[in-house]
Amino acid sequence: MFRRRSTEAQAGLVVIAALLATLVPMWAILNAWLKHESELVEQAARNDAMNLAIAFEEHVHSVVRYADALIQDVREELVKDPDAFQAIAKTKLPRYETLVGQLALIDAEGWLVGTSLDSLAKKVDLSDREHFRVHRDNLGQDQLFVSKPILGRVSGIWSIQLTRPVIKDGKFSGVVVLSIPVTFFTDFYKQINIGSHGLIALVGLDRVPRAAASSINLDARLDGMVVPGDRPYFDSTKPDKGFYRGPSAIDHLDRLTAYRRLKEAGLVVIVQLSPAEYLAASRERRQFLTFCSAAISILLLAFASFLYFATQRHLKNTGALKRAHDSLREIISIDVLTGARSRRDFLEALESELGRAQRHGTPLSLVMLDIDFFKQVNDTYGHPIGDVVLKELSSLCSAVLRTHDVFGRLGGEEFGLILPHTDGEGAVLVAEKLRVAVENAVIPTDRGPIRITVSVGVASAIPAVDDSSSLIVRADDALYTAKQTGRNRVCVASSG
Repeated sequence: MFRRRSTEAQAGLVVIAALLATLVPMWAILNAWLKHESELVEQAARNDAMNLAIAFEEHVHSVVRYADALIQDVREELVKDPDAFQAIAKTKLPRYETLVGQLALIDAEGWLVGTSLDSLAKKVDLSDREHFRVHRDNLGQDQLFVSKPILGRVSGIWSIQLTRPVIKDGKFSGVVVLSIPVTFFTDFYKQINIGSHGLIALVGLDRVPRAAASSINLDARLDGMVVPGDRPYFDSTKPDKGFYRGPSAIDHLDRLTAYRRLKEAGLVVIVQLSPAEYLAASRERRQFLTFCSAAISILLLAFASFLYFATQRHLKNTGALKRAHDSLREIISIDVLTGARSRRDFLEALESELGRAQRHGTPLSLVMLDIDFFKQVNDTYGHPIGDVVLKELSSLCSAVLRTHDVFGRLGGEEFGLILPHTDGEGAVLVAEKLRVAVENAVIPTDRGPIRITVSVGVASAIPAVDDSSSLIVRADDALYTAKQTGRNRVCVASSG
C-alpha cells in the first residue's frame, strides 16, 4: 500500500513537473513573441509614415520649385515690358493646369493691377495682405514667400499665395503673386491610403496649417487654427526630420507622427497614423493566440489528470511535448537585436529571389556591408553600446530601402541586402546611399555620440552562371577588397 501511494505521489510530481515545464515556457515564449511582434509593427508603421512624409516632401518641393520658376519667369518679362502682363499670363499658365488658381500683379502702392482671371471690374486694394507687406518692408530681400491660406478677393477661393517682389532700377515696384488652391494639396493627399483615422498636413513654421487631409472634415477645425509651439518640428534645435507619439494638434487624437521640415520654404510636412489602426491586426492576433494558448493550457490540465492514472503513457509523450516546444522557438525568423531578417531566413530569401530573377530574366544584386573597426567600438564602449550601434545601423538601412528589398543580419556586424530588379549600376547607387547615410549619422548612446562607417561589397547576379553561393562569394570578395583598400567605400565584384 505504501509503495503504491509512493508511486502515485511520484506520478503526481512528474505530472506537475511536466505541466510546469510545458506551460511556463509556452507562455514565456508567447509573451516574448507578441512583444517582439508589437515592436516590429511599430517600427514598420514608423517606416511607412516616414516614407510617406518623404514622398509628400518631394511633392511640396516640386510644387514650390515649379511655382517659383513661373513667378521668376513672369517677373523677368514684366521688368522688360510692364504692360505685357495679360499676354504673359495667357502664354505661361496653360501648361500649369490645376496648379495655378490665379496669377496676379500688385503695384508698389498695393493695388491689384493685373490678374489671369476676368478683367478687373474695380480697383482692389491688397496693401493689407501679409505677402505684400513682407516684400514692401524688406527691400533688398528677394526671397520667395509662402502665405497662410487666404480667401481670394477676386478669385473667391481659399489659396496659398507664393510671391516675389518686383524690383526695377533698385526700387520696389510691386509683387508677383501666384495662388495655389488649397484643394490642390488636399486632393493629392486624399489619394493616399493612410487609414480611416490617418492625417496628412502641411503646416508653416509660423504654426499656421496650410492644408490637411483626413477621412474626417477638417475645414472648420483649420479655420483660424494655430498649432501649439511645443511640437518638436517647430524646435530649431531638433532634427529636420523625426517622429513623436501623442495627441494630434488638429483633432487631438493619439497618433504616431512623422515630420520633415522644409526650412527653405518655411513649411513642415506631417504624416500621422492611428495606432488603433496599424496595431489592430496585431491585437487581433494577440487575442487569438492568447485564447488558443489558454485553450491549450486547459486541455493540458485535463490531459495531465488522465496522465496521473497513466504514467507510462505520459512519459512516452514527453518527447512529443518537447518537440512542440522547440517548434514554437523556431517560429521567430527575425534577428531579435536589430529587427533585420535572420541569417537562415535571409539565405532562403536569396535562393527564392535569385530563382525568380533567373526565371523571368530580371536583374538582381546582392550587397554585403560590414561595420568598420566594430571591435574597437565593443572594446572602447562595451557590448551594450555595440548593440545600440547595430540596431541604429539596421534602422538607417531600413529607412533607405524599398519595401521589396530584403535586409538581413548575417552575423556579428555583417549585414546583407538583396535588391530584386536592380542591376549593378543601381545597386552601387543604393550601396553608396547607404554608406553616406551611415557616415553622416550621429548615433546617440549613454556613452556619448558615436560615428561609424561601413565597407560595402556589391555583386550582380550573372544569368545562368551564379547560384546563391557563388553570388555570396563574389559579394564577400568585393567587401574584402573594400576593407583592404581603406574601408568606408563601395567596391564592385568583377563579372568574370
